[in-house]
Amino acid sequence: MEKVKVLVVEDEVIIAQSIISMIEKMGYECVGTAIRATKGLELAKALKPDIALLDINLKGEETGIWLAGELKKELNIPYVFLTSLGDKKTIEEATSTMPYGYLLKPVAQQGVYAAIETALARFSEENRKPAQKEVTLSVSKSLDEKEEETKPSLLIKDALFIKDEYQYVKIILSEIDYIKSDGNYIEIHSQGRKKVLKETLKNMEAKLPADVFFQIHRSYLVNVEKIESIGGNSIKINNEELPIVKERRDALLAYLPG
Repeated sequence: MEKVKVLVVEDEVIIAQSIISMIEKMGYECVGTAIRATKGLELAKALKPDIALLDINLKGEETGIWLAGELKKELNIPYVFLTSLGDKKTIEEATSTMPYGYLLKPVAQQGVYAAIETALARFSEENRKPAQKEVTLSVSKSLDEKEEETKPSLLIKDALFIKDEYQYVKIILSEIDYIKSDGNYIEIHSQGRKKVLKETLKNMEAKLPADVFFQIHRSYLVNVEKIESIGGNSIKINNEELPIVKERRDALLAYLPG
């Protein structure tokens, strides 16, 4: 499991250091900082952050607004603008890039936390496939719309972001062995570690890529790339035996290549 990676592009050093300190106190990881937009883009390409915090009015030839456009076009990562009270034209230009939030300087830790959480959740929702959105909608209705304020998990690109107390932790999809259901809770097993969260297996299955994750039993969803062997009524993953019912075994054998 990894920490959420944050890139900070801010040309006021004191403000940048304050934001970095807040990020690290919240359990996130600042993977890089820059004071120029061009350097920020270079770092983003090299470090692949999960989210970027961008000052709008950076010094130099290019602004934070330019950088936001490049991040959206080349890397497709969410970003939040850092700004002082600016003129109407600047705000309109910034808004045209469709940012995932704003932070008014001087920033407070609660504001940084809220901005990152909201941006990740919105980005995840926008990047879901239509079928995933339909399933999520039906699940929400069946629960009488008693949805938690913060989602227990988010799928962003090749990773699952799991809520752990007040922050998200990142689990790369390819590192997940299997997911086990226990009522309204699930256990995510990854590289010998287990993460428990309040979410149904059905809802989790709807988020994950169907070409990688396969339901072998009403209580088990497995990463097919991790399967070591298939027996009569069980499969083995990481030297652990997991139950598989006959109809799902037949479907799995037909599903697997060769």
